[in-house]
Amino acid sequence: MRNFFFRYIFLFLFFGIVNSNLSYSEINFEKLENKKVSFLDFFLLKFENIIVRRTQVLRTQAIPTRVQYSDVGIKVEYDEKEKIILVKIYSIMDRNRYSKKKYKQKLSDCNQVRNLIFYNKTGYKFFTQKRDPYLSEEVMREIFENIFFDNSNFNEKEINFLLANMFVHVTILNPVNKTELTCLGKVNDYELK
Repeated sequence: MRNFFFRYIFLFLFFGIVNSNLSYSEINFEKLENKKVSFLDFFLLKFENIIVRRTQVLRTQAIPTRVQYSDVGIKVEYDEKEKIILVKIYSIMDRNRYSKKKYKQKLSDCNQVRNLIFYNKTGYKFFTQKRDPYLSEEVMREIFENIFFDNSNFNEKEINFLLANMFVHVTILNPVNKTELTCLGKVNDYELK
């Protein structure tokens, strides 16, 4: 009888606790469901996630045809004061490769980092390393729209507005000689400055 009594009390307390936890979690989920998120915040999160995934194109190549990077960091910010979207890309050159081989960063490296991440093309000819006119601003815009504005509810006017107010800030760090090169420009400028 005594065991039966303790079991009954234990079950009563256990189910009471479980029921109170369920109602507590239901209340929290309801609070989360009722929070409003702006479409801009949603787009920026989606945009940053796509860019982060696309940085894998900069991983070390078996046969190097461009500067090799060991790490790439991405941050997307919305500046409320300036009313712009700023994509910060921080690329660290491969320490092992550039401790053996001297190399000074160039403007073309900034453009290639941006081009590879956003357009999956270097934008430079293979042998001469001169700017390839094939990757024009029109082609860049078309690729950008297909990748980043696909399945979004933006109309043409909103896409034009976003592209006009979206900037890229690329920093390339050489960890061996501790130098940085920084470039800035619109996301679909022919060349960053």
